Amino acid sequence: MNLLFQREQTPGKIGRVYFKLWGKLELSEDEKAIVSRYKFDQSVLIEAIQPNLVRNAALIGIFVFFIVGAILSGAFGSGAGAALGSLAGGASGYWFFNDKRETIYVKDLLHGRHFICTSVVELARKEVWLETVSGFLRQVMESATHWDGVASHAIEPLPAEEARQVILKGI
Repeated sequence: MNLLFQREQTPGKIGRVYFKLWGKLELSEDEKAIVSRYKFDQSVLIEAIQPNLVRNAALIGIFVFFIVGAILSGAFGSGAGAALGSLAGGASGYWFFNDKRETIYVKDLLHGRHFICTSVVELARKEVWLETVSGFLRQVMESATHWDGVASHAIEPLPAEEARQVILKGI
């Protein structure tokens, strides 16, 4: 398994520079077979809670729907304007959602994904973060090849105070 990175800088608004990071996993044929067999491509590597993301994507979609619908209704009629406005609004909402989501699926890295970073420090952190989760995925894939059979784990009792702390913390 190899993790590829491509970095680039783009000029942003008001002289600010944005950094783009593209990451992709390259798998061997054996690793592709494991991903396919266990459907790892549908697995979530990192789940990020973004409570306003769906709302913002819907607002953008509605805004685009009204603008495109209003413009095209005058040219093609209200039915065609509404239909084309719905398509444009849905597509823009989906694009915004997919571009801004921080949740990363395995398939994102198998096909390659762009990440927008506002600083070099954020870019470096994102690289380390992707290396870490890719290493995690690699170990899960390796353990998947050994899931058959029975495993025995001896669980030793803890000293009284340590056991009490485990109980209070809930693991």
